[in-house]
Amino acid sequence: MKGAALGATELVGIDLVLFEIAGSCYAADLTQVRRIDVDDPTESVGAPFGKPVVGRRALVFGGSGGLDLRLAVDKVMGVERVPFEALRRMPPAAQAPKATIGAWLRGDQTVLLIDLSTLNPFTTSSLEQA
Repeated sequence: MKGAALGATELVGIDLVLFEIAGSCYAADLTQVRRIDVDDPTESVGAPFGKPVVGRRALVFGGSGGLDLRLAVDKVMGVERVPFEALRRMPPAAQAPKATIGAWLRGDQTVLLIDLSTLNPFTTSSLEQA
């Protein structure tokens, strides 16, 4: 019975990796992140959310053809399981970068949700952002 209850719990939430860039808090689906590493400008997707102020960390995620791409961040704050009902889609009228797909109200803090796959500079949707 406990196993069934645990399985049901897994379906109602998502694991998000929380990170900070230039004083703003963001989160991405943990399944999109291959690893956390040092920043490498040769594999960078640029600074779509602002240039990091401190730190030399990067979220490494998959690009086309299996390439590693990196999003430079100031700090990684951890991983949290968040219930789906706590997430909100980004309204079309919101003034947010294209990769921002929604928001999560984490107490009194708004965390913007990012789809890392849209940051791939080799895809059509990413080129349209430029």
